[in-house]
Formats: sequence, C-alpha cells, structure tokens
Amino acid sequence: MYFLKKYIIWIICLLSFFSALFYNQLNLDKLPKELKRDNTTVITKDDYSYLNPPETYLKTGIWKQEGNDTQSYFLRPPGYGIFYLLFLKLTNNPLFFLKIAQLLLFSFSVYWFFSITYSLINNKNIALIASSIYGLTPFAVGFLSYTLTEGITPSLVLLYVFLLFKANENSIAKQKTIYYFLAALSFAFLLIVRPPLGFLGILLSVFIINDYWKEGLTKTLIKLVLFGSIAFSFMTAWQIRNYNITNQYIGLHAIYYPDNNSIYRPTFKEYWNFVGGWAQEGSEVHSYIVPMWKAAIKGDTSEIYIKNTLVTFPEKVIKHYSEERLTAVFRKYQEATLLQKTYYDKNLPMPLETPQIELEVINDFKALTAAYKSEFWFEYHILSPIKVFKIMSLHSNLSLYIFQHTYRGNWLIETARVLFYGLHALSFLGLIISLFCIRRNNWKLTALTLTVFIYVFYLCYFQRGIEERYTLPILSLLMIGLANLITVILHSIPKLSKK
Repeated sequence: MYFLKKYIIWIICLLSFFSALFYNQLNLDKLPKELKRDNTTVITKDDYSYLNPPETYLKTGIWKQEGNDTQSYFLRPPGYGIFYLLFLKLTNNPLFFLKIAQLLLFSFSVYWFFSITYSLINNKNIALIASSIYGLTPFAVGFLSYTLTEGITPSLVLLYVFLLFKANENSIAKQKTIYYFLAALSFAFLLIVRPPLGFLGILLSVFIINDYWKEGLTKTLIKLVLFGSIAFSFMTAWQIRNYNITNQYIGLHAIYYPDNNSIYRPTFKEYWNFVGGWAQEGSEVHSYIVPMWKAAIKGDTSEIYIKNTLVTFPEKVIKHYSEERLTAVFRKYQEATLLQKTYYDKNLPMPLETPQIELEVINDFKALTAAYKSEFWFEYHILSPIKVFKIMSLHSNLSLYIFQHTYRGNWLIETARVLFYGLHALSFLGLIISLFCIRRNNWKLTALTLTVFIYVFYLCYFQRGIEERYTLPILSLLMIGLANLITVILHSIPKLSKK
C-alpha cells in the first residue's frame, strides 16, 4: 500500500503510455489503408512538408523540401524535422520509433502535468485525478500517431513550464541557474517546432523577474538577456539562414512566400482575411475555394464556382457589396490563377515579384476587408472573435477516426463524447472565469492564465482559422486552470456552510 501511494503518479504515467498506445493502435487498425503511412502513422496533407526536409538533408546535405522554388528551403520551421532526423539516422524504422518516442514523451508529460498542478493547488488528490484524466483517457492523445508538430508540442509545453516551476522552487543558486538554462533551451526548441507558441516566452521573463528582482536590477537584466538569448537562439539561427538564402526577412510563417506554386498565394492570404471578418470556418472556405482554384489551374473558369462561393456568404454581405462586385473580384481571382497555370504546367516557381493581376486581386480583397471592418464594426471586432472562441471550445477533442467514424453512434462512445465535450468546454470557460479570479498571492497561476489567454485571444482575433490541433498544446494548461478553480470552489464550500 505504501509503495502504491508513494509511486502512484509514476504508475499513472506508465499506464498512460499503454493507454495512449491502445487508442492510437486501435485507430490505426480501423483507418482506411490510404490514410496510413507504412501502416505506422496517420497521413495528412501537411506531414510531407515536415518529413521530407530531413530525408532530403540525408541525401543531399541541404535542408529543404523537394521542389525548385525558394520556399522549399523554409516552408516549415525545422524543429519537428530535426526530431524526425534523429530516428532517420539512428534506426531502420524511423516512423515506428518516432511514434514510440511521442508516446513516451506524452507519458512523461503526465508527471510534469501532475507536478505543475500539485505545486499550484497543493491538493494531491485533485492533482492525481486531473493527471489521470489527462493521461489515461483518449482526451489528449489524438495526435500521437501523426507526424505533425502536435505529436510533441503538448509535451514540450508541459516540460517548459515544469522546468520554470523547478527553477522557481529551487533555493540553491547553481541548481536554479541549471533549471532556467534547461527551460530556456526547451523553449528554444519549442519555438522552432511551433512558432505561434512563442507567446509562452512571456513566462520565462515573468519567472526570472520574480526570482531575481530582489537581487537588483542589474542582475535581473543580465539573467533576462542571458536566458532570453538562449530561448531565441534556435529561431535566430533559422532566420539568419533564411535571410542568407533570400536576402530578406521571411518571417515566422512562410506558407505565402511569393514564389510558391500552390493555392496558398498572397491572394489567398488576403481572401482569408476577408472571410475572417465573419469568421467563416476553414473547412467551409476550403470546400469552395479549393475546387475553384483546382478548376482554374486546369483552365476552367466557370461561373458556377463563383456561385458556389457566394452562396456561403451572409446575406448582408451580398447586399452590402452587391453580387456584381463580388463576382467581378472572383473573376479576377480566376484570371490570376490562369496566369499561375502557365508556371504550374511547366513545374516552375512563380516570380518573386508578385504579378500585376495578383496585386489587383490583393488590393480588391483588402478593400473588401476594410469596408467590412467599417460597415460591420461590431461583428468584426466582437461577434466574430466570440464565434471563433465558441467553435474553438465547443467540441469533445476526440479527433481519432474511431470516435468520429468507426464507432460513431455506439452508446459508450457517445457517452464519452458528451463527457469530454463538457470537459473541453469547461476548460475554456474556466480560462475566462480565472481572469476574474486572479489573486496576488498566486503569481504563477496568474502568469499562466494571462499567457494562455493571450494565445487564445491571438487565435480568436487575429488568426480566426481554427483547427482542433491549434489549441491542443495549451489544453493541459487549461485543465490545470480548471483544477485550480475546482479546488477554490471546494475550499469555499465549508465557509459558505458556516455562514
């Protein structure tokens, strides 16, 4: 009994590995053959751009995706590719060992989850229950058989926060420095795996300032510069490398780089900004814009594709702009795609200087977006971000094929879907409630809450195109916040009963 009590969290971690393995292996067994890579991992439209650069590097010594455009050198940041490269070099079955590594990393992250939660709420039972839900259920394991960043970013986030907590809780100067060094290093890798998670860098600054401020401004600044330099060193090196290739700063998200020959042209970027005004869902956008582009790239500019687009627009948008004006803009978009076709058919990159017809389309979409912001101010700035938050929070997070297809309708699966729908929604609702329950004596929880809120706000207001995997890396932190709220409520019940 003593052994069980002492090592229960490690038992949970071990069981979490086998639980995650079970769900993911069952999912792979039920997946159609065309959705599996070597019968080992799940194929997606994005994973090739992560896997191919390290494979090309081993063959040629150059880090790039196969292709003749400049974008192929930096379409994706290199973090996940480097992770995959380890298994390419060290094993003869890299996908299998990559998957096992992701499962192991997840099982260790359950301990980091527990440690952070227990440190914040000082209630071991609630911390263990929360850790068990996170580790033993299918709630957070949906991408562990994918070759995408989401296979490791949730674990890396927990590792980074865990190391910050260990640094803060350590009173020995040398050990504190070691933990901050490791935290900065883990953040540096996280940043080149998934750059949008750079918001979490705020935590490093907050923890350093809290720990060293009492020792003086000079020492605090030295620590900030030292650990900050480590934290951004990998991304800085990546950006310098890309600058040397292009002679310009290419930014953190190079999918719209001008010489790429896909649908993701600068024109598409501006169109996305336009429909983001009323927060049209990404799946709906792709349901009509992809067929329009594919048809035009083959020479078909039929008006039916424009009609299929406009039918998805809110009636007030059609009324405000007029169907004629919108049709004219999409006609020009089709013309721009026809110009792209001349390069596409010859497998040539697009010119680095954006063609005039595309500049006109870009300006047209910018004008439409500006007009929407002006005419429908409240919808753009308030209602649409709320709509995105609603889409973001109201689902079960059970993304595996077995839950969405194979066993859909089974009473046990439907019960699980309802339960985890509630948990997921409560986790996001808890974030909003926590903003009004911030306490000065719990600065670490405050820092976590505000940082996660900033990331969620970024997704809702600026990015607006939401996929389930975008919020997965912070799901653990949302659950930790919810565990704290539950603890606060439980502690307040005796006080309420006395009154």
